[in-house]
Amino acid sequence: MKLHQFALAAALAVATLGSAQAGIYTYTGNLATHDYIGDAPSRIVAHFEFDFENSPGAEYHMYEFKSWDVSYGSIHLSSAAGNGLMNSFTFDAAMNITGWFFNASDTAEPWLYNENLQSLSENFLGHAPNEASDIALLQNPLRSAAVYGNQGTWTLAPAVPEPATYLMLGAGLAAVGFASRKRRAQAA
Repeated sequence: MKLHQFALAAALAVATLGSAQAGIYTYTGNLATHDYIGDAPSRIVAHFEFDFENSPGAEYHMYEFKSWDVSYGSIHLSSAAGNGLMNSFTFDAAMNITGWFFNASDTAEPWLYNENLQSLSENFLGHAPNEASDIALLQNPLRSAAVYGNQGTWTLAPAVPEPATYLMLGAGLAAVGFASRKRRAQAA
Protein backbone atom coordinates (compact mmCIF):
# COMPACT_ATOMS: atom_id res chain seq x y z
CA MET A 1 0.00 0.00 0.00
CA LYS A 2 2.91 2.36 0.69
CA LEU A 3 4.11 1.97 -2.91
CA HIS A 4 0.65 2.98 -4.17
CA GLN A 5 0.69 6.16 -2.03
CA PHE A 6 4.21 7.01 -3.17
CA ALA A 7 3.23 6.56 -6.83
CA LEU A 8 0.20 8.83 -6.34
CA ALA A 9 2.33 11.52 -4.67
CA ALA A 10 4.91 11.31 -7.49
CA ALA A 11 2.15 11.63 -10.12
CA LEU A 12 0.78 14.73 -8.37
CA ALA A 13 4.26 16.28 -8.19
CA VAL A 14 4.87 15.69 -11.91
CA ALA A 15 1.45 17.13 -12.78
CA THR A 16 2.17 20.20 -10.65
CA LEU A 17 5.53 20.83 -12.34
CA GLY A 18 4.08 20.20 -15.80
CA SER A 19 1.25 22.66 -15.31
CA ALA A 20 3.47 25.75 -14.88
CA GLN A 21 2.91 28.02 -17.85
CA ALA A 22 3.58 31.72 -18.24
CA GLY A 23 0.93 34.10 -19.47
CA ILE A 24 1.08 35.98 -22.75
CA TYR A 25 2.14 39.64 -22.64
CA THR A 26 0.30 41.79 -25.19
CA TYR A 27 1.68 45.17 -26.29
CA THR A 28 -0.65 47.65 -27.98
CA GLY A 29 1.01 50.73 -29.41
CA ASN A 30 -0.69 54.04 -29.99
CA LEU A 31 -2.35 54.95 -33.26
CA ALA A 32 0.35 55.94 -35.75
CA THR A 33 0.41 59.66 -36.44
CA HIS A 34 2.18 59.36 -39.81
CA ASP A 35 1.34 56.30 -41.89
CA TYR A 36 2.53 55.65 -45.43
CA ILE A 37 2.12 51.86 -45.33
CA GLY A 38 -1.60 51.13 -45.09
CA ASP A 39 -4.83 52.76 -46.06
CA ALA A 40 -5.54 53.90 -42.51
CA PRO A 41 -3.29 54.53 -39.51
CA SER A 42 -2.91 51.44 -37.37
CA ARG A 43 -1.23 50.29 -34.14
CA ILE A 44 1.65 47.94 -33.47
CA VAL A 45 0.24 44.93 -31.64
CA ALA A 46 2.64 42.32 -30.26
CA HIS A 47 2.33 39.13 -28.21
CA PHE A 48 5.24 37.66 -26.24
CA GLU A 49 5.26 34.42 -24.27
CA PHE A 50 8.39 34.18 -22.14
CA ASP A 51 9.89 30.95 -20.83
CA PHE A 52 10.59 32.11 -17.27
CA GLU A 53 11.17 28.64 -15.84
CA ASN A 54 13.60 27.15 -18.39
CA SER A 55 15.67 30.08 -19.68
CA PRO A 56 19.42 29.56 -19.11
CA GLY A 57 19.91 33.28 -18.33
CA ALA A 58 16.98 33.53 -15.88
CA GLU A 59 19.30 34.21 -12.93
CA TYR A 60 20.38 37.37 -14.82
CA HIS A 61 16.76 38.25 -15.70
CA MET A 62 17.25 37.29 -19.36
CA TYR A 63 14.39 35.15 -20.61
CA GLU A 64 13.86 33.26 -23.84
CA PHE A 65 10.60 33.27 -25.76
CA LYS A 66 8.23 30.36 -26.18
CA SER A 67 6.63 32.35 -29.00
CA TRP A 68 6.16 35.90 -30.25
CA ASP A 69 4.35 37.82 -32.99
CA VAL A 70 4.28 41.48 -34.02
CA SER A 71 1.72 43.07 -36.36
CA TYR A 72 1.01 46.44 -37.89
CA GLY A 73 -1.77 46.75 -40.45
CA SER A 74 -1.05 44.15 -43.12
CA ILE A 75 2.45 43.34 -41.79
CA HIS A 76 2.60 40.18 -39.63
CA LEU A 77 5.92 38.89 -38.26
CA SER A 78 6.36 35.95 -35.87
CA SER A 79 8.65 33.30 -34.44
CA ALA A 80 6.53 30.64 -36.19
CA ALA A 81 7.34 32.23 -39.57
CA GLY A 82 11.07 32.30 -38.78
CA ASN A 83 11.25 36.10 -38.67
CA GLY A 84 13.96 37.93 -36.72
CA LEU A 85 13.53 39.72 -33.40
CA MET A 86 16.02 41.98 -31.63
CA ASN A 87 14.79 42.69 -28.12
CA SER A 88 15.49 43.82 -24.60
CA PHE A 89 12.96 43.75 -21.75
CA THR A 90 13.15 44.81 -18.11
CA PHE A 91 10.77 43.45 -15.47
CA ASP A 92 9.81 44.50 -11.97
CA ALA A 93 9.56 42.03 -9.07
CA ALA A 94 6.00 41.08 -10.08
CA MET A 95 7.22 40.25 -13.63
CA ASN A 96 5.49 43.27 -15.18
CA ILE A 97 7.33 44.76 -18.15
CA THR A 98 8.76 48.16 -17.19
CA GLY A 99 11.08 48.86 -20.12
CA TRP A 100 11.32 47.43 -23.59
CA PHE A 101 12.89 47.47 -26.99
CA PHE A 102 11.82 45.13 -29.74
CA ASN A 103 12.51 45.20 -33.44
CA ALA A 104 10.84 42.52 -35.55
CA SER A 105 11.97 41.97 -39.12
CA ASP A 106 11.13 39.62 -41.96
CA THR A 107 14.80 38.61 -42.07
CA ALA A 108 16.98 37.03 -39.41
CA GLU A 109 19.08 40.25 -39.39
CA PRO A 110 16.71 43.15 -38.56
CA TRP A 111 19.17 45.76 -39.86
CA LEU A 112 18.74 44.22 -43.35
CA TYR A 113 14.99 44.58 -43.18
CA ASN A 114 12.41 44.47 -45.92
CA GLU A 115 9.57 44.83 -43.44
CA ASN A 116 10.46 46.04 -39.98
CA LEU A 117 8.39 46.86 -36.86
CA GLN A 118 9.83 48.23 -33.65
CA SER A 119 8.83 49.70 -30.31
CA LEU A 120 11.20 51.39 -27.88
CA SER A 121 10.58 52.35 -24.27
CA GLU A 122 12.76 55.36 -23.68
CA ASN A 123 13.56 53.99 -20.21
CA PHE A 124 16.58 52.59 -22.02
CA LEU A 125 17.59 56.06 -23.22
CA GLY A 126 17.27 57.90 -19.91
CA HIS A 127 14.07 59.76 -20.79
CA ALA A 128 10.88 59.90 -18.72
CA PRO A 129 9.53 56.48 -17.77
CA ASN A 130 7.37 54.71 -20.33
CA GLU A 131 7.56 57.27 -23.08
CA ALA A 132 7.55 55.14 -26.19
CA SER A 133 8.32 55.38 -29.87
CA ASP A 134 6.70 53.00 -32.34
CA ILE A 135 7.99 52.74 -35.89
CA ALA A 136 6.91 50.60 -38.82
CA LEU A 137 9.11 50.59 -41.91
CA LEU A 138 9.00 49.14 -45.40
CA GLN A 139 12.01 49.22 -47.67
CA ASN A 140 11.95 49.96 -51.41
CA PRO A 141 10.80 52.64 -51.39
CA LEU A 142 11.43 53.47 -47.75
CA ARG A 143 8.07 54.19 -46.16
CA SER A 144 7.24 54.48 -42.50
CA ALA A 145 4.53 54.70 -39.89
CA ALA A 146 5.53 56.23 -36.60
CA VAL A 147 4.32 57.24 -33.16
CA TYR A 148 6.70 59.30 -31.04
CA GLY A 149 6.62 60.28 -27.39
CA ASN A 150 3.50 58.30 -26.46
CA GLN A 151 3.06 55.35 -24.18
CA GLY A 152 1.92 51.97 -25.44
CA THR A 153 0.11 49.62 -23.09
CA TRP A 154 0.94 46.13 -21.82
CA THR A 155 -1.59 43.55 -20.68
CA LEU A 156 -0.99 40.07 -19.34
CA ALA A 157 -3.43 37.31 -20.26
CA PRO A 158 -3.47 34.44 -17.80
CA ALA A 159 -2.28 31.12 -19.10
CA VAL A 160 -4.84 28.64 -20.36
CA PRO A 161 -4.85 25.66 -18.02
CA GLU A 162 -2.96 22.73 -19.45
CA PRO A 163 -4.24 19.14 -19.32
CA ALA A 164 -1.84 18.51 -16.43
CA THR A 165 -3.89 20.94 -14.33
CA TYR A 166 -7.00 18.84 -14.85
CA LEU A 167 -5.01 15.66 -14.23
CA MET A 168 -3.82 17.08 -10.93
CA LEU A 169 -7.40 18.03 -9.96
CA GLY A 170 -8.69 14.56 -10.88
CA ALA A 171 -5.89 12.83 -8.98
CA GLY A 172 -6.58 14.98 -5.92
CA LEU A 173 -10.29 14.16 -6.01
CA ALA A 174 -9.49 10.47 -6.46
CA ALA A 175 -7.14 10.58 -3.46
CA VAL A 176 -9.84 12.20 -1.31
CA GLY A 177 -12.37 9.59 -2.47
CA PHE A 178 -9.93 6.76 -1.80
CA ALA A 179 -9.18 8.06 1.71
CA SER A 180 -12.90 8.43 2.44
CA ARG A 181 -13.63 4.89 1.22
CA LYS A 182 -10.74 3.53 3.29
CA ARG A 183 -12.04 5.28 6.45
CA ARG A 184 -15.54 3.90 5.86
CA ALA A 185 -14.15 0.39 5.40
CA GLN A 186 -12.14 0.64 8.62
CA ALA A 187 -15.15 1.98 10.58
CA ALA A 188 -17.35 -0.93 9.48
